[in-house]
Amino acid sequence: MAFYSDETIQELKQQANIADIIQQFVPLKRSGAGRFVGRCPFHNDHSPSMNVNPQMGIYKCFACGAGGDVFKFIMEHEKLDFKAAVEWVANATNFVLPVLGKPESPEVTEERTLVRELNDLAADWFVEQLPKSEKALGYIASRHLTEDTRHFFKVGYAPDGREGFLSYAAKHGFSPRQLVEAGLAIERENGGIADKFRDRLMFAIENLSGKVVAFGGRILDKEKKAPKYLNSPDTALYKKGEILYGLSKSKSEIPKAGSVILVEGYFDLISLYQAGVKNVVAVSGTALTEKHAEILSRYTKSAYLVFDGDEAGRKATNRTIEIVLPQGIIPKIVALSRPNGEKIDPDNFVNEHGASAADDFRSELSHAEDWFDYLARITPTETVEDRAAFVTHIKSILIHIRDRELQNQYLRLVAERFGSEANFAGIQPEKEKRKFYDDGNSLPAEIPAEEQVPWQAIPKMELRFVSLIIASPSLWEPASVFFDLDFASSGVSLFASELLDELLGTALAEYTENKEINLMRLHDALSPLPAQILESFGEETWEPAAAQKEFLESLAELEIRTAERFRDSLKSRPMTAELVQLRLALHAFASKTIRARVRESEDVSQDATFFKDLLDYREKLIEFSGKL
Repeated sequence: MAFYSDETIQELKQQANIADIIQQFVPLKRSGAGRFVGRCPFHNDHSPSMNVNPQMGIYKCFACGAGGDVFKFIMEHEKLDFKAAVEWVANATNFVLPVLGKPESPEVTEERTLVRELNDLAADWFVEQLPKSEKALGYIASRHLTEDTRHFFKVGYAPDGREGFLSYAAKHGFSPRQLVEAGLAIERENGGIADKFRDRLMFAIENLSGKVVAFGGRILDKEKKAPKYLNSPDTALYKKGEILYGLSKSKSEIPKAGSVILVEGYFDLISLYQAGVKNVVAVSGTALTEKHAEILSRYTKSAYLVFDGDEAGRKATNRTIEIVLPQGIIPKIVALSRPNGEKIDPDNFVNEHGASAADDFRSELSHAEDWFDYLARITPTETVEDRAAFVTHIKSILIHIRDRELQNQYLRLVAERFGSEANFAGIQPEKEKRKFYDDGNSLPAEIPAEEQVPWQAIPKMELRFVSLIIASPSLWEPASVFFDLDFASSGVSLFASELLDELLGTALAEYTENKEINLMRLHDALSPLPAQILESFGEETWEPAAAQKEFLESLAELEIRTAERFRDSLKSRPMTAELVQLRLALHAFASKTIRARVRESEDVSQDATFFKDLLDYREKLIEFSGKL
């Protein structure tokens, strides 16, 4: 029987917001940054016992034990098999599933693979070309982008030639026709094929998983009669109405900040991110869509709209308000300007404010204008007719807000300010989606008894240490260096709990493969008990400096505890001179060598050699292990 590929299932799961799916059956309330709670529909739940985590893509009832991903919820609630549940979720999220047949056609999979390989090849090639162009380097310098920043965002350059990338791709076995399919080449009127991007600064556009799916190119020669920006067309991997530029980088920062900053351009985003304002995404190459807003609603319910002050920017602001409000995202409007009142964009703001840019920008956010006040200010309301038109317009926006209490509060606000009725009389809503509420008393046919995590056997310090690493992107690289393949294969563990070994090892394998730790993919890859531990982690976040300090201090403590475990394991053995010497050596190593090293460094995070010493101590532990 033909079935959907694992790649298709994972892509659907990444796009589907589990909170929105479950809210079609169960009302949910936000609980903390990006999480929700509600009454579990799988038992007679009198208080909210079910937690929903959109970042991990899971739900869990702590009363009856029901839990799983979005497909499991639909299977249990709607009594469907897995294939039918996948199709239900796809239909609810407007996700186009491949047509299944007998036998299953490989063309779509092959096309996606082709486009992915070509995008990776092109991204690397564009990055390699940038240092070869004085013009491109000069332009990058004028925009104050550092080398680290341009590499982080995969900023590159497409040379001014018709067949630069065509020739390069041909050497790697790709035909011109395949480049056309991938959106990297175009057919000319005379029938030939040429590079799509020429003499342009190139921006790699990534999906939520951090994979390059498209490109945006900015013209460098203003004298050329060509569009300022040129973007990839939709392909087998790229749907411009579903991908926001920079979200792959900022998705972990948005919940921490409690808000998202929406800007218009690539440089607006990159400049802010480089300055230290990282909860930002850009609406580049397309207007904001309902799908964009739905994706953003997984991470926050607050947005700052920082668009250009021209007419196009004002239209974009108005349209964005109408799109994000129905998703429960409350927008505020920020207008940046110079001291003389001249309007400027975020990129100019950052470059003109220099070292204080981040603090100055956050100060501007603190003075943001509420969306309702903004619309009331820019809309004529002097006459009765004007006010009636304005009220009708506002209500036509409010009617689509899903959060009923939020909707009611805004209705009352409109009524108080303009003397209207606090209802939607005369406002025609779109046809409502069918809801599937049940009485809350139904039970799945059978809820398997899950093995429980032995929490009492897991040291709290070890739990916090693993949580610290997973929650702190600045630690992913040093953690992967310390817990590398050689250490993993040595048989030595710093943890008393094997479950934490699996959790951290799987997380770092995810980082090694994808250069990020995606919580949804990580949760899918774990066996049940480590997955439960991941679900238990709270929402604590660490500033990079604090994270580094705690990481190093905790590593030192774990090495001490490991040496002490080695020493204690010798107590049950018959005493020999050799064992006595080994016990003394372990004691000296733990109590004197490492602890003395910690005491020498008042702040280990400022000691450039401390991490290297910890790596050396790790090797010593491996040596001790071989003698046990």
